[in-house]
Amino acid sequence: MLTTNLTAEDIMPNPAWTILDTEDQWQEFSEPFGSNPDQALVQSSLLLDGLRCAACSGIIEEGLKSSPGVVSARVSMSKRRAVVVWSPSQTRPSRILSTVQALGYSASPATQHESDLAAIKKQRAAFWRWMVAGFCMMQVMMYASPTYFTTPGEISADILHLLNWASWLLSLPVLLFSSSSFFSNALRDLRMKQISMDLPVAIGIVITFIVSSAATFEPNSWWGHTVYFDSLTMFVFFLLSARLIEVKLHRRTLGALESLVSRIPENTERQNADGSYTRVLNTKLKIDDIVRVNLGEAFPGDGKLSSGSTSVDESLLTGESGR
Repeated sequence: MLTTNLTAEDIMPNPAWTILDTEDQWQEFSEPFGSNPDQALVQSSLLLDGLRCAACSGIIEEGLKSSPGVVSARVSMSKRRAVVVWSPSQTRPSRILSTVQALGYSASPATQHESDLAAIKKQRAAFWRWMVAGFCMMQVMMYASPTYFTTPGEISADILHLLNWASWLLSLPVLLFSSSSFFSNALRDLRMKQISMDLPVAIGIVITFIVSSAATFEPNSWWGHTVYFDSLTMFVFFLLSARLIEVKLHRRTLGALESLVSRIPENTERQNADGSYTRVLNTKLKIDDIVRVNLGEAFPGDGKLSSGSTSVDESLLTGESGR
């Protein structure tokens, strides 16, 4: 079971977030929740960054639920979003965002514009890390290839030492720039006393670089003269390739989901007790309500067909082109 040990001293509010504490500001990314007038609650959507695995979602959820004033919290790993229900009388958005930051992650109001900018920035940074790792990997593999096709003694020790030094220099950008995301996430895990997939990756990269550097600086010592810079750079390149594909697939999936959500109407016609219909917001719908969907309109929610007949385009849900 995931646990958090945050105290009031651990949560340092960011002064830049206090502007969100006014009602007109939090309404941009929030909406009223529930129908109990005696307990006013607000549901806010937050855009998250730094999530790497399912454990991250649980850590954020548990940390937010333990924060005073937060009623519930749900984190979507695929969407990189959190839906938080909180009480305005007990807490404010700045404290919620500070709680996420204290857990080792970053959060911001999930407005559409900020979400698009964050996704573009993240994909651009991932692309440059991948480019640097790919270029350096090809050069290191070129310097390492003579040792693959020759027998011991065919290449002089001085030439091998020079090739190792060249590989060491080309591995530095991979270590310091391309692998920076692995190290930052690993340090966060250590601070929070937790483990995610980036921690063993960072440890493996550091150990491989240290062993190879020692063999480069002192090839005649007890650890030998074998270096693994080619394996290190190739390992980082393949991991970043997978991350880059993951980011692109996330953007494609989110685009399809947003297209689906945009087709859902914000209001619908609900049947009254006398049989007449009144147009209300979707947030006002309750279980067992009867709504009328006119020809060409989208369904406002999940339900059952109680009368009439219709044909429905489900291609956005099923991925199929038919109806």
